[in-house]
Amino acid sequence: MTKNVEPSAARGPGLSRRSFIGAAGAVGAAAGTGTIGAAVWTAADEAIAKEVEALKAEGWEAHPTACMVCGGYCGLLALHKKGEPVSQATVKIMPNPTHPQRGCCARGAQAMWVWNHPQRLKKPLKRTGERGEGKFEEISWDQALTEIAERVKKIVEEHGERAISMTSHNFSGLQQWLAAPLGTPNVISHSSTCNSASVAGRRMVFGKGFDGAGKVEPDYERCRLLLCVGRSLNCAMGVAAVFGRSREKGAKVIFVDPRMPENAMSSGAEWVPIRPGTDSAFLLSMIGIGITEKLVDFEFLRRYTNAPYLIEVGTHRPITADELIEGASKDAFVVMNRASSAFAAMGLARDEKGAVKGYDEPEGVDPDLDYAGTVRTVDGRDLSVETAFVRFSKTAIAWTPEKASLTTGIPSETIVRIARAFFTEGGVCDDGWYASRNGNDSPAFALMSMINLFTGQIDQPGGFVVTQGGGFKGPAASQSGGKGKGPHGESWKNAEGKALDKVIYPEGSGTYSAIFSAIEEGKPYPIRAAFITGSTMFHREANSDRMAKAFRALELMVVQDIFPHEVIDYADYVLPSTFFLEGYEYGGVKWALNGNVQLSNAGIEPPEGCNAREEIWQFCEILRRAFPERAKERLGYDHEMKTREEFKNWYRGMMDSAWAKFIAKKNSEKPGEGDRIDADVKARGWSQVSAKKFGVYPQKKPFGTPTGKGEIISFLFAGKYEKKGASGLSNWVMPPAYTIPRPRSNEFYLVSGKDSASNSGVAMWTWPSKFLGDRTVWMNPVDAERLGIRTGDTVELTSLDTGVKGRTQVTVTNRVVAGSLFAHGFAGGVRTKRNLGAYEWTREGINSHWFCTGYREPVTGSLANNSTVRVERI
Repeated sequence: MTKNVEPSAARGPGLSRRSFIGAAGAVGAAAGTGTIGAAVWTAADEAIAKEVEALKAEGWEAHPTACMVCGGYCGLLALHKKGEPVSQATVKIMPNPTHPQRGCCARGAQAMWVWNHPQRLKKPLKRTGERGEGKFEEISWDQALTEIAERVKKIVEEHGERAISMTSHNFSGLQQWLAAPLGTPNVISHSSTCNSASVAGRRMVFGKGFDGAGKVEPDYERCRLLLCVGRSLNCAMGVAAVFGRSREKGAKVIFVDPRMPENAMSSGAEWVPIRPGTDSAFLLSMIGIGITEKLVDFEFLRRYTNAPYLIEVGTHRPITADELIEGASKDAFVVMNRASSAFAAMGLARDEKGAVKGYDEPEGVDPDLDYAGTVRTVDGRDLSVETAFVRFSKTAIAWTPEKASLTTGIPSETIVRIARAFFTEGGVCDDGWYASRNGNDSPAFALMSMINLFTGQIDQPGGFVVTQGGGFKGPAASQSGGKGKGPHGESWKNAEGKALDKVIYPEGSGTYSAIFSAIEEGKPYPIRAAFITGSTMFHREANSDRMAKAFRALELMVVQDIFPHEVIDYADYVLPSTFFLEGYEYGGVKWALNGNVQLSNAGIEPPEGCNAREEIWQFCEILRRAFPERAKERLGYDHEMKTREEFKNWYRGMMDSAWAKFIAKKNSEKPGEGDRIDADVKARGWSQVSAKKFGVYPQKKPFGTPTGKGEIISFLFAGKYEKKGASGLSNWVMPPAYTIPRPRSNEFYLVSGKDSASNSGVAMWTWPSKFLGDRTVWMNPVDAERLGIRTGDTVELTSLDTGVKGRTQVTVTNRVVAGSLFAHGFAGGVRTKRNLGAYEWTREGINSHWFCTGYREPVTGSLANNSTVRVERI
């Protein structure tokens, strides 16, 4: 067996030995449940706190900030040496040791390498060559904003506001400062390439309002056995810190993944290799074992899920109460009451405005989980019905361990062992983060949430819980249902209409590629402009060639960013932006169990010579120049704010006003409470606003599903989308996104993922990433031996479906399942035409998105990021 081979580290120009060791040490400390044992977490927290206090005593000032290198918003401190100008030597980025989402992986730790990076965009650029050539000239902010505004106005006058589109991965809220007052609904995020499938999965099980990432999740600090299917725990990094405390108490963790995540290398963790695209088969088999061996919580299923609700045999259509009970509501559903041997209507109680306020159910109902038969409807029809539990059980039990083993590649005895442990040792399954992989992902992520219903540990300590929110709302521009709202309470009417991706994928959460036909062909209406904010499109959007073709058809393309990513080669204008170390805002703490608020204010300005400006200022100025009355009346922005200081004072004034209002409200609710929160935030950067209350959902308050309960068959999907390719019953189907490779050949699945060292659109550019990053593809030793390939060999990959080719080096390692290749995302394959100088190494390797077909799931729009390729040794 060939041993694991990892890339070697070597120093580069301008990086001292001490600096490099510091960066590498940050990775080790931040690797969470990586190569370190669980027992280090408490000691690490104490050591960090002592180091921060020691630095303060030496003359360093601590400024709290929320890291935005990924979407985790983990709590950091930017420590400044008093009296010294900002530099890498005088600012240390460290974890905020008391923060509830204490993070600081290597990506965040490298933020100061980003701040004064030689490749950082410093001035506005205007395209001088053809799209894709990457030829630009530097221009002034005044020229850039004026010309963009003129072109926006012309497009709106010719095609209407909806012809302007915008996309981002984490910054859609910023884009609304232009979109909402302008009146375009087409602010389309890039979730389809990340977490759309997990959002859809949670929506199927828990409903709207409970589907956002972090709204429901494991109680990481108290859980005893955590099952991670395709989840690596390196985003948000603070989750790893919280779960580390569980590990110290003896919690187990099982990773089921085609590649071995870094976190699975910790002592006591287990990695179970699985064939790509087969997660649903594994999860269904686990649930089937739990049902067959009577390990599941049948009473919870009976009382707090839709398991006993009747559905039509063959269609999964939920039976409404008015069909079987005279005078009953068409909005209620039906169970068979074992206590009376009669049907009972199970519905939701609503207030005068139609908002759900509780359950509307008869007292004493004892629902039958196993009812099936033919029933006579009120209007005289005979219907074959069964409970959702009966239907789901047939599906799950059919996935015997032996059958699931043939599909997944996991030994049947391993599936049985994990299932028994999960249901008897307090197991909880993570609901996922990065979720878009194989084109059959939405049902898989529904099952990841759904398996928690079968334990009965919903909203219980150590189980699968609903998290609290901080409740603070900062200044924003927004729109919904044809109504716009400004940062000072301004309101106006916009033309009604959904974003185009929601028309095509109604249960999606951001499928930007859905508008490519509108860009290229004007169908169903023309989209002529695109604003792209802080999104590395070519490292996110599957099928790079398809996206490049759409970009070439645009009349106007504006990119706001900090680095010369490949996407800027296609832009008409490139606008240099600030990043999180240069911002100021109050906000909630994401991915945390309790309700918390925090301040992000690192106290750092852009480096000398970098004329970066805030994206919100850019949007306000474009709007003011194109439609001054809308900027004034809808945003309160009525004159040009030429200096960054003037804009910062304007925006900070709104932020401080919102914070003061929040504090006053808390004081009115409980005298002194707001003052406590404000003092906490000033002293340590964050404060707990509310404590998690367990046992609320769904026992006391309904979820957002049609039944108000957890659903093992989604009544939303069964009622609306069965004929559109998205069933309410989650089952495994062969991955539809690519040709399945021939076994034991030179054809492979190509899967991608991340680590906490360098894999982000920001950190991939930093100098430490040259040594910490891995730009090779991993190949299992069994496959390597068959093909005569060794570590360091160069191979050419050819997509089985599109013919796209790319070359990279190989690392032979047993950390990837046989038959698959693994490539780190955001690690290499940068194809920008800009001269990168000392950073040419970012071109090394491949970008896995090159090879993808671009398949999108029906209804949810989740994009498949995996592909299949043929391998040839060069």
